[in-house]
Amino acid sequence: MIHLGRKPYPYLEEVNEGIVREFQCYIPPPGRVLDVGCGRAALGSAIRELGWQVWGVEQNSEACETARGRLDGLVEADLHDLDRVRAGIDGRVFDALVFSDVLEHVYDPLQTLETYLSFVRAGGTLLVSVPNAVVWTNRFQWFFGRVRYADTGIMDRTHIRFFTFRTARELVAASGCRVNHVSSTPYLARAMLPLIKRVLPNGDNNGRPNPRALIDSPAYRRYMRYFYPIERSIASLWPTMLAFRIIVRGTKVGTDPGGAAP
Repeated sequence: MIHLGRKPYPYLEEVNEGIVREFQCYIPPPGRVLDVGCGRAALGSAIRELGWQVWGVEQNSEACETARGRLDGLVEADLHDLDRVRAGIDGRVFDALVFSDVLEHVYDPLQTLETYLSFVRAGGTLLVSVPNAVVWTNRFQWFFGRVRYADTGIMDRTHIRFFTFRTARELVAASGCRVNHVSSTPYLARAMLPLIKRVLPNGDNNGRPNPRALIDSPAYRRYMRYFYPIERSIASLWPTMLAFRIIVRGTKVGTDPGGAAP
């Protein structure tokens, strides 16, 4: 459960399919991944199933309870608490670094990337996923002079930075990485997600919140298997307009961090 002011908002897990696809298609295991802002580690668990050792950084204690059982290692800390993060990592060096829907929540995304890239070996992979601020629904609302924040999604009220394909790519390049690939996830059926969440049961038989209510539903599984590939193909024709997430994959250039530990 996420508390936004006085209003509790039921948290529903999902896996960032675009990040998983990058690992499946371009980044062969084995290796060690650091997932910053890993939440309940739904994404980290999916990456781990591909043959990677996955570590996470997460500050929410409720999320950490679940994440610990899904990851190889977890640092329970605010991502800005670098002393605590360094102590938890304990000299480990990573082959890949993941920021999935995190950098839009921080005041200085570039400094954050540069800091965490110090934990990554030279030639390692950076994967950044951020919301597409100029998606078609936002353009439509802004055209009519409407700027409305929401509990989740692209206009999540906790977002303090907004990105386009160009600025996301520039961010990764400015961090000291060579940009290798830019991809996206679609925003067609997903535009109906707020309505879907209203009608989807989000609790178990005892009334307790069930964060997996969406991704474990038969309807979602059918959608991902049969309709999502079609939707992704359509969105790829005009990604700046039809994409939900912008995903940038880069390679770290420079020297290896020192003091590596196994």
